[in-house]
Amino acid sequence: MSDEEKGIDTTIIPKFKDISLVKLDDVQTKDKNIDEELRDIINKHSSEIDSLKKQKKHARNDDSNPSTPRHIKYIYSNIFDEKEESDKEWTDIKRYRFQKCLWKLKYNRIVSSFYLNNLKNKEHKWSWMIIVISTMTSGLTVANNVDEVNAPFRNYNTYVNVLLTVSSMSTSLIAAWIKKQMFIEKINEIDKYLYELNSLCEDLEIQLSLLNTDRLKYDEFKTEYIPRMTNYLKTNPIIPPQEWKRCIREITLDYPELLNVDDSEDNKMWPWYGDLIKDPENDDDDAPHVRYPTSFYKKFKKTPKDKYLSTCCGKKKMKIVYGSHNDP
Repeated sequence: MSDEEKGIDTTIIPKFKDISLVKLDDVQTKDKNIDEELRDIINKHSSEIDSLKKQKKHARNDDSNPSTPRHIKYIYSNIFDEKEESDKEWTDIKRYRFQKCLWKLKYNRIVSSFYLNNLKNKEHKWSWMIIVISTMTSGLTVANNVDEVNAPFRNYNTYVNVLLTVSSMSTSLIAAWIKKQMFIEKINEIDKYLYELNSLCEDLEIQLSLLNTDRLKYDEFKTEYIPRMTNYLKTNPIIPPQEWKRCIREITLDYPELLNVDDSEDNKMWPWYGDLIKDPENDDDDAPHVRYPTSFYKKFKKTPKDKYLSTCCGKKKMKIVYGSHNDP
């Protein structure tokens, strides 16, 4: 049956077709216009987008705890519990945990040692200055006994009295400043702390160097050393942040040999060197255990000169494996 027989006006159908084609063309035209507008907006703000990307990358690189995945195989990262039958016996993980405590004790020891040395140098410098000024004051006292008639130049006694007054005031001010800084009290406190801390570190190092069969029994070791370790890890002498940073930088730049004395992984100084990991350059199952420099080492190793030198000037990059692979 044809459309005419059905009663459908065939003259209307082309109109509907034309209308649908017009709407479809309008939609396509609008889509093209939207695409062009988006491209124009992106092109106009491309520089701002690039700067935001750079800022985001820079913030990620400066983060001391980056959230990006780290392709590192830690030796003891997944071992937290011991079997019941081994609770009273020495194991590798138990020795490792005490070794980490020893690393922190050694860190407190070396920073406190340098801080004590700096305090002594300051105290010696100002004490020697008092001695010099006091000696000059004694000489000026003798010179003040010259009669005005025998004076070598005019107003001689006036000048000598002025110098005597200045030297006496300087001596009093320096002595008061030394007392206010509490050099003597701080030196005595840190000296005692270091003496006992050094004794603890040496005892621990000897014990952890022995074989499991020669070492103190695990229960006896815990009873003997855990309270002492806790005490010296939490009650280290208060060091001002600026002095702490100065000591760290001095150790890193001027005494790098102290950070790796015998090139053994156990004796590398924490936190300049990180945790025990499998050598990332060795894919064997029995790859050696190593400790690489950390971001802490990297940041403090930079001298003022290094900060102005770019890597294109021949500066060798330090191999860092503990941070993000995006770190510079």
